[in-house]
Amino acid sequence: MYALRASLLVASLFILGGCVAGQHLDMDYVTESEMLVGNDATVTVFVKDIRPYVLSGEKPASYLGKYRAGFGNPWDVTTEGGEALADIVARDLNEELGAMGFIVTDTEPSRTLQVSIVDWSMDSYQNGKMWCDLDLAVVNSDGEELARDKFTLRKQISGTFWEGGKGGVEREMPGFYKEVITGIARSNDTVLGALVATP
Repeated sequence: MYALRASLLVASLFILGGCVAGQHLDMDYVTESEMLVGNDATVTVFVKDIRPYVLSGEKPASYLGKYRAGFGNPWDVTTEGGEALADIVARDLNEELGAMGFIVTDTEPSRTLQVSIVDWSMDSYQNGKMWCDLDLAVVNSDGEELARDKFTLRKQISGTFWEGGKGGVEREMPGFYKEVITGIARSNDTVLGALVATP
């Protein structure tokens, strides 16, 4: 009986360990239906990653958090292809604002949406959590700040004994990421109001 239990324990640790090593997550957001509130106002998006552990070089710009396996040993999780998180967020925000009726341009925009990634990570063993903290600002063509806000999101992750938190992360990430992108402008009255205000 002892040998059987030991074998099951070793097998489960092997499964969990094999599931998390060298992991990547696909950050995939499909823009919602058109919400034509932009009235062809010109806007540019600037996203910067100011996470301390990224700025220090401890973690790469593609870092999303970590899975834990076996006895809790961590394995880093990054974006698919190692693309910088800030670049992914910027690209999806450009598409989102375009669907909202804005003209996204780098040539003399009337507004700039600035997004600073203060923190963005996850920690998952059998269960876990993911979180992000963003600083948001809208400035006009003269560099005058028109609005400032913060966006914070916390989500609990429920996994299983056999898959650990990995399966829970893969299920929750699309909804989590959607909440982040829509929460920056589409459903953010402070930011949206500054973007559509008459220059």
